[in-house]
Amino acid sequence: MGRQLTRLLALQGAITMVIAGAIFVLGNFPNGIAALLGGAAAAAAALVYGVAYWLQGAGGSARPLRTFLVAELSRIGTAVVLLGLGMAFLPADAAIAYLGAFAAAVMAYLLVFLF
Repeated sequence: MGRQLTRLLALQGAITMVIAGAIFVLGNFPNGIAALLGGAAAAAAALVYGVAYWLQGAGGSARPLRTFLVAELSRIGTAVVLLGLGMAFLPADAAIAYLGAFAAAVMAYLLVFLF
């Protein structure tokens, strides 16, 4: 799990930097910051998943399902809270950049865990 989490966080960071860099090049500084925050929210949720998974540890035959559920619920809860905070405090025109970077960074799961 540790190597996959490291690859996931690196890929999420790279995707976020590409999106934010493109927005910065277009000259829209507030939206670039919003994109960075959206990618950071996705990376924080992934990190919470990894920490929750690690804290559950190994156990019996029923333990892997419980470990996955606890880790996944903590990731989803963190993502919902961070998305809510971001949408509440960012300007309205930065919402697309925030949500777009978040969605793109979350799609990194597919790339890391499938390949």
